[in-house]
Amino acid sequence: MNSLTHFKKIRILPLRTLLSLGAIFALVTAAHAQNLYVSTQHDEAIFEYTPSGVQSTYASRLSFPRGLAFDSLGNLFAAETLAPADDVEVGKVLKFNLRNKATTLGSAARFFFEGLAIDIAGNAYVMGIDLNSPTFASTIFKFTPDGERIVFGSVPSGGSGVAFDSAGNLFAADADDQTIYKFAPDGTRTVFAGPSAFGDSAPSGLAFDSAGNLFVSTESDEPVGNDTILEFTPIGAESTFATGLSTPRGLAFDSSGNLFVVEHLHIPDGDILKFPPGGGPPTAFATGLGSPEFLTFGPPR
Repeated sequence: MNSLTHFKKIRILPLRTLLSLGAIFALVTAAHAQNLYVSTQHDEAIFEYTPSGVQSTYASRLSFPRGLAFDSLGNLFAAETLAPADDVEVGKVLKFNLRNKATTLGSAARFFFEGLAIDIAGNAYVMGIDLNSPTFASTIFKFTPDGERIVFGSVPSGGSGVAFDSAGNLFAADADDQTIYKFAPDGTRTVFAGPSAFGDSAPSGLAFDSAGNLFVSTESDEPVGNDTILEFTPIGAESTFATGLSTPRGLAFDSSGNLFVVEHLHIPDGDILKFPPGGGPPTAFATGLGSPEFLTFGPPR
């Protein structure tokens, strides 16, 4: 078939067929959209956002919800901590299946659970702050898909966010120690970035972009609007990605390379900022969240 014949065949397609093809294209495009999931302390809930910013409640009546992550099957995992006034605190990892039914994957008494990440085998890793430790020494627990709890590693003081790179190394933020630790798949710990990288601030949330650069939100005791996001290359070279933020915590990249960041203490209430690929001024993606904590993107829908 020559190009002219091919062109003629396309031109004689009826309008109804063309409209149908357009509808199919729209469905394919929509099928690759990713919804954003955000944990909030004030509402004790997980909110879900469409790409256009429409909000709905994914889960409610939680207790100090923190880290969020999806496995390859589309199950959402969430860290929370039960803190009854007259009983022992218990950190828990919840698993929400595709029908949004929650079960408890595992737990640890006297630990406050923070950041959470899932490896390629479906194991959940969660940062647990030891509430009996005077320095809030933190343990990284590994929960297998069948709920077995394993101690994977530890950091000296108040742990926060965790994230995997493409090679399966786990990076963990120790806010009180002003350090980011790198754990090899076998659990061997090394220092990736120390206190000199953070000055008067502390690392909190972690996220990797598609090129393997690590983005870190930092918090300080400075007035609201003085916090930053730092960027580290795979070999540890540091640069400043964004400034002028208010207690940024959770970070997540969408499939287009946009960076989404929660501002925990943004006045008058928490919000989510969206930074374009490569940096530049952010736009407000969502406001009025009530102390947002961590966030993650769901699989393409």
